[in-house]
Amino acid sequence: LHKKCDCKDEILLFGTKTCPNCKIAKKLLDEAKIKYKFIDAEEEQELTKENNVKSAPTLVVKNNGKTENVVNLSNIKKFIEDSKK
Repeated sequence: LHKKCDCKDEILLFGTKTCPNCKIAKKLLDEAKIKYKFIDAEEEQELTKENNVKSAPTLVVKNNGKTENVVNLSNIKKFIEDSKK
């Protein structure tokens, strides 16, 4: 039985302090004025597991009760491009 989500739309960027692509992803999201919360995957292991994050950077997009994982920098770039449309 999974917890019922409070279904607030949010974007979480999972990464690590040492990951260079995570830094780039942050910069791109900032430039695109996309609000997100950075989650340190090493510190927040429980949350990382809950969101099925397996690699950094991963963007977890929660929207209308649906969750989409955007994995790796090239897909995050594409997500940002698509969100500008």
